[in-house]
Amino acid sequence: MSLALALALALSQEAAAVLEASCVRCHDASKKKGGLDLSTREAVLRGGDSGPAVVPGNARASFLRKVVTHEAEPRMPHKAPKLGPDALAALAAWIDAGAPYARRLRSAVPDEVHWAFRPLRRPEPPPGEGSPIDRFLGRRGPPAPPGVLLRRASFVLTGLPPSPEEVEAAEAFEAVVERLLASPHYGERWGRHWLDLARYADSSGYESDYDRPGAHPYRDFVIRALNEDLPFDVFVRWQVAGDELAPEDPRAVAATGFCAVGPFQKTLPSDTERNKAIYRNDLLDDVVSTAASAFLGLTVACARCHDHKYDPIPQRDYYRLAAVFAPSRPRERSLSLPRRRFEEWLEARREAFLRFRVEALPIPAEEKRLLALPVENNIVSSKRVHQSHGAKVKFGDEELRAWLSPEERIEWERLERAAGPAVARALALWEPGGRPEPWFLLGRGDPDSPKEELGPGVLGAIGSEVPFPDPGPESSGRRSAFARWLTDAERGAGGLLARVIANRLWQHHFGEGLVRTPNDFGTQGERPAHPELLEWLASELVARGWSLKSMHRLLVSSAAWREAPGGGRRRPMRLEAEILRDALLASSGRLDRTLYGPAVRAPIPKEAIVTRTKDAYPADGKDAPATWRRSVYLFVKRSVAVPMMETFDAPPASASCGRRERTTVAPQALALLNDPFVRGCARDLARRAGGDVDRAWLLALGRRPSATERARAAAFLADGDPRSFADLCHTLFTLNEFLYVD
Repeated sequence: MSLALALALALSQEAAAVLEASCVRCHDASKKKGGLDLSTREAVLRGGDSGPAVVPGNARASFLRKVVTHEAEPRMPHKAPKLGPDALAALAAWIDAGAPYARRLRSAVPDEVHWAFRPLRRPEPPPGEGSPIDRFLGRRGPPAPPGVLLRRASFVLTGLPPSPEEVEAAEAFEAVVERLLASPHYGERWGRHWLDLARYADSSGYESDYDRPGAHPYRDFVIRALNEDLPFDVFVRWQVAGDELAPEDPRAVAATGFCAVGPFQKTLPSDTERNKAIYRNDLLDDVVSTAASAFLGLTVACARCHDHKYDPIPQRDYYRLAAVFAPSRPRERSLSLPRRRFEEWLEARREAFLRFRVEALPIPAEEKRLLALPVENNIVSSKRVHQSHGAKVKFGDEELRAWLSPEERIEWERLERAAGPAVARALALWEPGGRPEPWFLLGRGDPDSPKEELGPGVLGAIGSEVPFPDPGPESSGRRSAFARWLTDAERGAGGLLARVIANRLWQHHFGEGLVRTPNDFGTQGERPAHPELLEWLASELVARGWSLKSMHRLLVSSAAWREAPGGGRRRPMRLEAEILRDALLASSGRLDRTLYGPAVRAPIPKEAIVTRTKDAYPADGKDAPATWRRSVYLFVKRSVAVPMMETFDAPPASASCGRRERTTVAPQALALLNDPFVRGCARDLARRAGGDVDRAWLLALGRRPSATERARAAAFLADGDPRSFADLCHTLFTLNEFLYVD
């Protein structure tokens, strides 16, 4: 070994010891605080957000030396004493020697992995009798009476009250559970929980807030998938990349609506390129942050402008995730693969022919640009150009066919035959195919500050990296690779995914999750109240083939779930806004149980519609049978809240909601007392009960009245006023017993 090589290796070892002891913990490939990775020579020369970290052979000019000597900001090591003179000298000598690396550097400081990011374990339940859940929890209270259990199971599993016939049937509880899980109303009830996470709405939001007729197939996919007990890992993969993984399955294509139904800012011909870039990045931020919150319980959006302050999510990882979705666009697509191929082939030819006709016009270039875009009525220049020249560039299919080559005309006929008749369309994701445009990390999230060019990637703190395929003719394949990593419990994020959904199941069964911050499993979220139980539930979900119905059976079979009210484990659960409305409809006999299809619009008082959107919400809606469907089918317009839904804490559809607010305010009582809808339901309950007090109690509360209640009801009805029985029924709707389960 030459003397120069021996000296370089010695300097490398000295510098490595300093870097590993004081720097690499925050500046390795997984954390990259400030965008800087010091673990390899290639990475240190590439540098971070402040540029190259070292200038080989020139320590005085190197940014790394300046920050560790405190000659420049930020002073390093962060929140730690300044390095000693020997350590500073070792780093300077190492840089002057060319910054040699003998090996990859790893932090010498033990760095405990956050509990949520660890590989999934399968702990053994404590010894004893009964359900594993009860053995993990220990103490158990007395069981609830059968009637209480029936009402609890009905609302938790289907969101509807039991019928009087079901109350009187004395059915075995296991049979009750199977009947409820087999009900199509199960998917409606649990679909509502998922739609909160997916920030589902039937309009675009923002100032325009235009209606999106193609949104509801995603909602219907969610309900159908839950009713069919589609394995949860498939359910997740399809929502990210169903069009790539199962393009011939209409359910899979509709599932990608998860990425398309969020708030969307439509660009206009007058928008600058910078504004268009901002809107595009906002759309991607919505998709990335919603996917991270809903699937992984992480606040990834914090890393859009800088490294996450608390979790090991560097800004670089955020933009690698965004690169997964960057080639995609939301648009309405046919749910038939042959028809999609025909429509997209034909659309490309129509666009080419339009450009050809526009270019042939003797008009200025800016007018040509506007003419090639759809007309926007609120943009004067666009409207004027289309009024002046639009008729000159319009064409029909016969003109287009004559312009095409003979080979293209043959292809048109072949694709049209294969497409068959038109079928349903859905708001979904679409990719143009081919190599995606370059993607960059943006300094402080500013599209005017592109930094490092990045490809797609996953979160370095969770699982292992995955290979991303070369782009194909129909899509990049990025989302399918990400979807597989997301659901891989051994090498990817599947362990965290299982923990998050297991916690959500527990939350909606017991009123509160084992982790009380269901959308934040990061270091700032709360730790699980029973970590071994959560780990076991997550591993059990995977072992059961990701079957959610199987997990429901497991949870309701536990003594903890069957505890009597006030037993300690359970607390009364107020009906959510939609379920309260459904209970009113069901008890009164109004409920239209039709499944799926376009949304219905609940009547909203004109005074409550304060919006100036292009697609106005009707101010003359009537409370009529056509609107008496389950609330999951109500039209959700982002700029117009249904007053009753808002009063009882239905969340705005602007972002993923993992836990609803639970307020107790006077307007809630006033709504139950004065809302015409509630009063109408009370009158219909009175007609349905036919003056029978016992039946009114069974329909509204799932039990017969006590002797005291029956006597008081008789005294109230003694005046003989025909309206009194409706008043009595209305009173039942205002009771806490109606409003709460347990």
